[in-house]
Amino acid sequence: METFNWQALEEQLFARSREAILRFAREYPEARCSFFAYDANPIYGEFLVSFETAEHSLQQAQENEQEAIKRRNQMLALPEAWRGATHFSTYPAVTEYSPDVGLFAHHMYDPIKVDELDELSASGAYPKGLETDDDYIEGNARIVLWKVIERLIASDAFSALALASPFRVGYQYHDDELIVLRILNWPHP
Repeated sequence: METFNWQALEEQLFARSREAILRFAREYPEARCSFFAYDANPIYGEFLVSFETAEHSLQQAQENEQEAIKRRNQMLALPEAWRGATHFSTYPAVTEYSPDVGLFAHHMYDPIKVDELDELSASGAYPKGLETDDDYIEGNARIVLWKVIERLIASDAFSALALASPFRVGYQYHDDELIVLRILNWPHP
């Protein structure tokens, strides 16, 4: 059974993310950032550093809401709508930010590829849990992403950016929902 150095992955993601934040701040000094997130597919060793701007985020949120309204009007008006009412009334979720990291204004700003994770996944030589458990690679990568985000916040890395209020930090796994781990720069009432 192979072991993987999760601490080395954390160090690599932290260093590359911090560099990407500083580079983004230099390249887009006027951009009001509303979201920093990883578009992650750890099974393939992919961690795509992405940035969203406040203006673009609101535009995406409005488009998402209009799609949700249209879909609900169609699906919840059917005679058998009660069978899927929970799904159609809650999906897609209506939020005031981009619902998918792939829609961010600066998606894949800095793609980070970790070949060792891709190789580990392809080998299948890693611990298997119960069917209800997270996958070994995906579960550990979630923990690493959380640690990296906490370290970026603790090191004040985001202060280089022009932050919108609020500013969200998180990640998204392929085809899963966008996870907000932290909200910074809260608006003052």
